Amino acid sequence: MRDIRKFSGRGKNQTLTEFINDRILKELAIEPGDRLVDIGCGDGTLLRLAMLRGVSNVVGLSGSEEEAASLRTLGLRVSQAYTHSLPLPNNCASMVVCNGVLHIVSPDKVPASLREIARISEKGARIWIGELPRFREPTSVREFASYSAMLWWLLRNRGVRTFLGMCRRILSGKQQAPTLRTAQSFWSAPESFVTMASEAGLTVERHFPHQTLDGGHQPSLSSTRHDYVLRARTT
Repeated sequence: MRDIRKFSGRGKNQTLTEFINDRILKELAIEPGDRLVDIGCGDGTLLRLAMLRGVSNVVGLSGSEEEAASLRTLGLRVSQAYTHSLPLPNNCASMVVCNGVLHIVSPDKVPASLREIARISEKGARIWIGELPRFREPTSVREFASYSAMLWWLLRNRGVRTFLGMCRRILSGKQQAPTLRTAQSFWSAPESFVTMASEAGLTVERHFPHQTLDGGHQPSLSSTRHDYVLRARTT
């Protein structure tokens, strides 16, 4: 089985992963009676931290069935899903987290994704949407363990055309390693995102620069990313 720490999107930096997820739970003031949904649950750290705080109703959603299956073997309740089509009933969550996810969602699917978050949230539910770039960031590099892993990811996430194009690059020798340069898909200035969230039925209570850890494991503010604390509307 793959090292699940890679699912976090932060490599094996578990200290950073726990720092960010612990901060989310503190900001949302999680309580044992909460019903938590973590959209894009990564390596399951947020789910486990919530359970350690006495929360028994925790659900994780992952864009990859491979990752979801790996987390289920650890006893976590995780399903495969995309942000714009969540396989959950209306008003099922008192707390929803979607951290470090929307920036890789196609811009045309972001409004639907926000409406889905509003749909599954009960009235007054606390919601966290985090690590959303305020402007376009430089491209990044995504590394895979093998060519087959990269091709499978492309087929699931980018479609048949991109998959076949990469097959041709590999066969021609143009693709020298199982890596991809992945441009972010979505970013938004805070004032624009506040409006977008409102149109989806959500109210932004506060927002602030994303807090991360520097090289010395000291808290520092991101120069590009923003976090949002929201509520599902009560009327």
